[in-house]
Amino acid sequence: MSPRNSQSLSVLIIVSDLVMAAVAWGLAYVLRFHTTLHAPLGIPAIGLYLKIIPFVLVIWIFTALATGLIKRSGRHSSPLIEAFDLIPTSAIALLLLISFTYFYEEYRYSRITLILFGVLQPISILVGRYLVRVGYRWYQNKQDPRQLLIIARGYGLLQALTVLRGMDPLIKPAVVLPGEDDKTQDLYISHERELIVLEEPNDWTQFFLDNPTHSLLVALPQNYSGFIDSHLEAISHQVAEIKILPDIARFTKLNPGIELIEGLPLISVHESPLAGSNLLAKRLMDMLGAAVALIIFSPIMIAVAVMIRFTSKGPVFYQQERMGLDGSSFQCLKFRSMPVDVEKHTGAVWAQAGDNRATPVGNFIRRTSLDELPQFINVLMGDMSLVGPRPERPVFVKQFRQEISGYMLRHKVKTGMTGWAQVNGWRGSTSIEKRIECDLYYIQNWSLWLDIKILFMTIDEVLRGKNAY
Repeated sequence: MSPRNSQSLSVLIIVSDLVMAAVAWGLAYVLRFHTTLHAPLGIPAIGLYLKIIPFVLVIWIFTALATGLIKRSGRHSSPLIEAFDLIPTSAIALLLLISFTYFYEEYRYSRITLILFGVLQPISILVGRYLVRVGYRWYQNKQDPRQLLIIARGYGLLQALTVLRGMDPLIKPAVVLPGEDDKTQDLYISHERELIVLEEPNDWTQFFLDNPTHSLLVALPQNYSGFIDSHLEAISHQVAEIKILPDIARFTKLNPGIELIEGLPLISVHESPLAGSNLLAKRLMDMLGAAVALIIFSPIMIAVAVMIRFTSKGPVFYQQERMGLDGSSFQCLKFRSMPVDVEKHTGAVWAQAGDNRATPVGNFIRRTSLDELPQFINVLMGDMSLVGPRPERPVFVKQFRQEISGYMLRHKVKTGMTGWAQVNGWRGSTSIEKRIECDLYYIQNWSLWLDIKILFMTIDEVLRGKNAY
């Protein structure tokens, strides 16, 4: 699907979601008060339930934005996958609505109505999305097929074919492979159905007269810049729509971004999704989560502090320099689990299984991850996040950045108390390469819902205590 059509479908789905959420609320009212269900307090005026619909819709939009559901709305997926995507968002929206109605002083809404709405909302939205997609496909089938020509080579061809899979299924694609024959091209193309391969013409004007083309996609590597210089101007007089897929994938492991400044395109090779409203939402969740956690865990933290104070000499807390967002350093807080000056003669040492430097209490709090609890203070101060790549000591960062490609990209976001690598078992003395892969996956696919998922997975990981030492 072309970006324009994909955007149109996303807008239609968002509108459908709002309409069907309102329909679900209305159906919940009807089922509660106009069926055989007993209403001991009588039937309330429908106006009381209609006036809250705007709040229902605002809550739904906020929740869908927070969980990334809106971002994924235009993607095609099976009804089962979409249902699993919708249900958690609907559950969160229902909890927020219940919280709102609790503080809404004008009227106490029926609990049965809220429960019915919680059941009907995801079902109604699924039905609405199905009808939108059926109608959209019917509309597309009424349109004339569009001819697309791809001019590509090497890895650019692979990228172009990836883009092609997301375009309208009615597009009729053809490809021209400029330059010498390459068996690699045949390997790429063999996986694509109904892709016509055309010979590179000597006269592009005559080529387009013989092969009418609606749009052109150019995906050539840097060493083919001469082709673009020689032929693109002539081609531009023959084709109405031309798109160029820039050869920047070899420079980046994160999603690149493009912005216009004074009308000029500026390409960001490494761009984090955590910016603007996303950054604000994550920061608010961090502050709220850290504050609540400090209140809940305060008795445990006091008990740990007392045990440390009376079983070994030295301070209760241990401050260690760690590297955070954009390579800036901060003092990471922990409960002290080792004797004072334990690294005085050895220097920085990577913790691993069989490490016997910890005190008896230190062994316990490291195994149970209780030594990490003071980092909630780092989160409140803004040095860290609840979820993100784990912060590392500068001495190890200096080593790993030379040994591991893309290591510094993990510093595009705030470091976290837990992360995607940790909940997948890559913590402690495990593969650094696998840990970096997980960190980059997290940055590329970040959403508030992913953060929430990781926090719940962390509970299971802490209880199992694997690789914690």
